Amino acid sequence: MDSKKLNILFLSSWYPNRVLPTLGNFVQRHAEAVSLYSNVAALYVCSDSSCKQTYEITENYLNNVYTVNVYYKKVEHGIPVISQFQKAIRYIRANYKGLKIVNSKFNKIDLIHNNILYPAGIIAWYLKKSKHIPYLNTEHWTGYLPSDGSYKGFFRKFITKTIAQNANYLTPVSLDLKIAMENHGLKSNYEIVSNVVDIKLFYPEQNKIKKSKTRIIHISTLEDQQKNISGILRAIKKLTENIVDFELFIIGDHPDRKDFEKLATDLGIFNKQVFFLGMKLKEELASLLRESDFFILFSNYENLPCVLIEAIASGIPVIATKAGGIPEHISDKLGIIIPPGDELNFAKAMEEMIHNYASYDVNYLRKYAIDHFSNEKIGEQFQQLYLKILNGNQ
Repeated sequence: MDSKKLNILFLSSWYPNRVLPTLGNFVQRHAEAVSLYSNVAALYVCSDSSCKQTYEITENYLNNVYTVNVYYKKVEHGIPVISQFQKAIRYIRANYKGLKIVNSKFNKIDLIHNNILYPAGIIAWYLKKSKHIPYLNTEHWTGYLPSDGSYKGFFRKFITKTIAQNANYLTPVSLDLKIAMENHGLKSNYEIVSNVVDIKLFYPEQNKIKKSKTRIIHISTLEDQQKNISGILRAIKKLTENIVDFELFIIGDHPDRKDFEKLATDLGIFNKQVFFLGMKLKEELASLLRESDFFILFSNYENLPCVLIEAIASGIPVIATKAGGIPEHISDKLGIIIPPGDELNFAKAMEEMIHNYASYDVNYLRKYAIDHFSNEKIGEQFQQLYLKILNGNQ
């Protein structure tokens, strides 16, 4: 650790782990961006039914971020009150064990960067009250959006408001999310800080060779309520009424994938125009984006999806819905915005893009990503907020 740099502790309600390796990978990217300017330790706690002991701890140091994952044995029974109490005790003890390890690496934690208010913010709030360590909170959760509506329950709302009010800053990833949080009465100092993209991994292909078929790409969790995969498939069917010399690669996995494949089969487009490729590693995703002609996202609701800005960094235009923070960035120079759920309009936008994707300026797309979403840009934004807080200027 560099003694001249700030020591920042990342806490998070979501973070990549052995149970869910991609969970909250956007939080990990923020931690890596911050590590350009500060020393960063990330602590994440979660239950794991495979634990052989009550608590199991792993440590690693990757991309300048020292990460401690603490797993606690999952409470399997569902006895009311008792199971909730046991879960809470194990969660708190797991955090205590993780904090002891972090404290052995840091002589002092200067500031806590919490991610997703509930439940990890409880630990940030406690450390502020007991150890006088300030914290800010970055928010990614779509549950606050009226189109999602998952933010409910008296206890959760009470705790969330307490965490928000005691945070030195709240940094949602989009203005749309900020407005939704304010509408729920979450009061704090707000500053918008976008998601980050690894511009060294996601970059345009040089001297791209035109393929016989236009290649479209979609990357997501394939969760239909949000990502509207079934709507994508129906829109593709409409598109084939006018154009057939294209291919759509759908990247991602979900328990409902078989249902989507059946729908694609029923529509007559499975393994003809539409190909499901499953999960891919980051390096594979970057390669697939470079090889594609444009990216599509037909979500019913969103914040600011990392895959969207990764496509822009890769120099390919996008079609996306007017949802969440997407219209805050996507202009005519970057792609096409359409209303959520409008399959006919979506099909027309794809037809237009098939004819015009080559007219988009790759250099402009790339520069926009660098100027707005690079590690350097986002890391610097957070660093300035940290200094404001520590200097008492927030």
